[in-house]
Amino acid sequence: MKRILTFAAIVLIVATAAACSHGIGHDRNTSVFQHLSVTDNGDVLAHAHDGSSARINAAGDLDIQGKSVGVTPAQRELLQNYHADAVALRKDAIATGKAGVETGMHALDAVAKGLASGNADSIDSEVNSRADKVNVLAHTVCQDLARLYAAQGKVTTAIPAFSPYATIESHEVSDCRND
Repeated sequence: MKRILTFAAIVLIVATAAACSHGIGHDRNTSVFQHLSVTDNGDVLAHAHDGSSARINAAGDLDIQGKSVGVTPAQRELLQNYHADAVALRKDAIATGKAGVETGMHALDAVAKGLASGNADSIDSEVNSRADKVNVLAHTVCQDLARLYAAQGKVTTAIPAFSPYATIESHEVSDCRND
């Protein structure tokens, strides 16, 4: 039971932090990840370590530091894939966060009811099934991150000017899968 309570607390903290990040970033009303933001209009901003950004829209247009970069049809397709992977990551991360909050709240409720009724043994089974669903969603986020990392590599190879914005590192993908 201690493991479940710890898990619930961690999920609540992470989900709360993710929810609080809404509205912070380079553009007004963006959802922030460490390496990228997805704006309200759906553009993806890839952030370099120096704070500059590259903007990619769903059509595969690329702007680096506010200047349009001409791309070939093959490069545009890579940019469209990168954009789609970034948006999928955002969507799945939000779904995971919401499920985590719901699981955490449910865990707190189950603990209170279990302790109040004297039936603490029921807490584990009740919370574990919900926690398993969060784990499945988290796995999806890791798959999204792996696809985005691969897309980042393809874009960087095809468009060397994108290199400073390719800040997702391989260990982040493996760390995600191992957590």
